[in-house]
Amino acid sequence: MVYVIVIGFFLLLAALLCAAFYLLVKLPWRVTLPVILLIVGGPYIAFKSYERDFQLSAVPDALNVTTVEYSKEEAWGFGPGGNEAGIRVYPLPEAVANAISTEGVTYLEAMPANPDQQERRWRGYYTDWQETPVAPKRPWEPQQADSTLNVMDYICAYGFCIEISQHYVDEANELVNAPGSYYAYGRIGMILVAPARKRVYYLYNG
Repeated sequence: MVYVIVIGFFLLLAALLCAAFYLLVKLPWRVTLPVILLIVGGPYIAFKSYERDFQLSAVPDALNVTTVEYSKEEAWGFGPGGNEAGIRVYPLPEAVANAISTEGVTYLEAMPANPDQQERRWRGYYTDWQETPVAPKRPWEPQQADSTLNVMDYICAYGFCIEISQHYVDEANELVNAPGSYYAYGRIGMILVAPARKRVYYLYNG
């Protein structure tokens, strides 16, 4: 869905740039420059705000996540025949991390529902929280060499892969294979809450 919005944004931006160029030709630059900045900057700010809200919608509100630390996402095609893969990393507030470290799964299962869950549809809704290590689940199987899970095998499960910062790959691999973190699957993707690292990971494929 977000990629449809991206395409629409760039089409709108192209139309606005054409209008800005027309104004630049017809009017003095001192008049047109503020107008051009408004025409170009307004939609860009609106799009970045939408993008941030969309990325945050994958995390339950009760975790109090407010920013995106890292994201890498890609889509191939649209609709039922399309494929996608991605990772998002969010800072977890210290107070929430401490509470989860103390209460574990009990804290996560007791989180209140997102007020706007109907609007979000499936995003940000998870059940059956478990403590790591993550249990193997087809098509995410342990590697034969050392019997550990690799998050890249999950993200790239359907043959569509992306390049991800090795720092986050290594950290996520450590988290899914060791105790002390918590995870759950949603309709699309899985969420990994790591209180010791004060981070939340959202991984998805499709």
